[in-house]
Amino acid sequence: MSTPDPASKPPPYLLRTPRLLLRCMEPADAERRKDAVDSSGEHLDNLYPPTPEGRMSLDAHVARIRMARGSFDLDQDRCYGVFAPETGRLLGETFLLKRAGPGALEVGYWLRRDATGQGFATEMASAALKVAFTFDKVHRMDLYCDHDNERSAAVARRLGFTFEGRLRDRQLAPHHPRADLLCFTLLDSEYPQTPASQLPLEAFDFLGRRLA
Repeated sequence: MSTPDPASKPPPYLLRTPRLLLRCMEPADAERRKDAVDSSGEHLDNLYPPTPEGRMSLDAHVARIRMARGSFDLDQDRCYGVFAPETGRLLGETFLLKRAGPGALEVGYWLRRDATGQGFATEMASAALKVAFTFDKVHRMDLYCDHDNERSAAVARRLGFTFEGRLRDRQLAPHHPRADLLCFTLLDSEYPQTPASQLPLEAFDFLGRRLA
């Protein structure tokens, strides 16, 4: 397992956009996460399918958060919980994944069912893109979605991604179902012309210090 370079700059741990607070997940978020998933019903079944025993237990959410936190702290894949600043309610999560290869990251996200249709997906994905191009200095961002996920495809196009093609019978992770995926990419040369580059964003490090 790789360890962080002490001389490298750590990634932002907390982000503020006009309507959202994004931060590294904490133990106290487990109950908020369970509520977000449970209340969404079939809306999130492709990501968190119910088992014969029912929905994911609180302990299962704790395990997911511990793994995500460990990965974040080791400068590997990063998961930001997305919260309503006024209430602390968990609206969803957005991810920056390193499986895209050198000089690239993959962006992903999910929203609870009752938070859809309000532009939050575009705002949280824009925040992730701005972090990737500004702090990680990537050359390319990837975005994948199920072939029938019209909302995510619309978000990708809204953010300036180019549709690369339909990947047949793919499974990006063991917990994902096999399906055809739509592949979108965004290059660093294209990023300055996208809505994400104009998003007002405040970023803070592990100690809460504002990052330029």
